[in-house]
Amino acid sequence: MKLESQFNPLPQMNSEINTRDKTLEKIASAVKLGMQDSSSRTIANMLQSEISTMVQGLMNANDGITMMQIAGSTLNSLSEQTQTLNDLSVRYNSASLNDSQKQLLQSEFNRTVESMQQSIESTSFNGKSLFGSSLSFSLGEGSISASIPEFSPSSVSIENQDSIQAYRGSLNQAASEVGSTVNNFISSTDSILEKMTATSAAKSQISDTDMANAIKDFQQSNLKLDVAQIAMAHRNDMLQKTVTRLLG
Repeated sequence: MKLESQFNPLPQMNSEINTRDKTLEKIASAVKLGMQDSSSRTIANMLQSEISTMVQGLMNANDGITMMQIAGSTLNSLSEQTQTLNDLSVRYNSASLNDSQKQLLQSEFNRTVESMQQSIESTSFNGKSLFGSSLSFSLGEGSISASIPEFSPSSVSIENQDSIQAYRGSLNQAASEVGSTVNNFISSTDSILEKMTATSAAKSQISDTDMANAIKDFQQSNLKLDVAQIAMAHRNDMLQKTVTRLLG
């Protein structure tokens, strides 16, 4: 009886089994041990809120890039069409043409201008017309604004090549500004992605550390359980030998 009271690993085994099983449940269900305290939970929630804000800022920046690219594509198309207007103007102002020929050129010129006007009016994003609009995109910590004039070609005249050249110049200037805005968006996007990566890593570090602790606890419980099982086996062996000796 004295031997049994001095060497009883059963309570330790039961305790370690319970600890191991609880830890395993936390690992299996992805419950982070450290997240149970309010400070870790608060920090994680704050980091997640920052990440959510940056995600929205990233989406806004991507929308801005798309809108500017759509506007830039239309501007380039309009600039190419001004070449057609210029060619028609050069032919129209030739002294060798009669009134009927000039009328045909004027009709083609008008059709080209109408086509350009339709392109301007139909250039939109999510139902919002891009030309003649002032746009602002929130990026979380800052914002990017862009203003795109309407650029109506109504001011051009087949009789005045200077008006066509002036209109083309304004289109090219606007296209350059749109390109610069796109570059700003891309730069902001890169910055947001870097911050998102760092913030996500910080949040992940909290979770990973907690999970690492959970796994470590699980391993330690298993180790203690192995020791208790060895002790139990040793105890049984000793009891068997004692009984054998008593039985002669």
